[in-house]
Amino acid sequence: MDATGKSAPRSRLIDVLILLAIALIGVVTWKLQPRSDVAIPLSNCNLNLQICAADLPGGGSIEFSVEPRPIPVVRPLALRVAVEGIEPEKIEVDFAGTAMNMGFNRPQLKRVASGRYEGQTTLPVCVSGGMEWQATVIVTAGGKVIALPFRFDSGHA
Repeated sequence: MDATGKSAPRSRLIDVLILLAIALIGVVTWKLQPRSDVAIPLSNCNLNLQICAADLPGGGSIEFSVEPRPIPVVRPLALRVAVEGIEPEKIEVDFAGTAMNMGFNRPQLKRVASGRYEGQTTLPVCVSGGMEWQATVIVTAGGKVIALPFRFDSGHA
């Protein structure tokens, strides 16, 4: 027994379990980060005001919108993506706070018509008030992952 009255092996076991938990959190966080083969530069389009569009390398384009506008928190948001020139296998939108981790929020959009995808999500409230978000449209097409980032501010609930 040590000075605290605990056995040394049990204390070491707890230390090892804490280190393993920290390592597991790191691996999970790394795995959840959006990865891409092609990263489009950050758009200066304001999703709070309009539909945003981006051209894709090699041809094609994507339009992305979030409604209602301006984008609120703690209310259902309609996500819409229209694509031309490519045939996506999957489209997701990853929402991440730019200054604070707000948890994993990556809805997968469903194909509703040729070149049209829709989904829903809700943004959580930031305790400090308004927040800047990055919405990264992640398109998997032709064995490649394309990431298109857009930034916007959300107001109070």
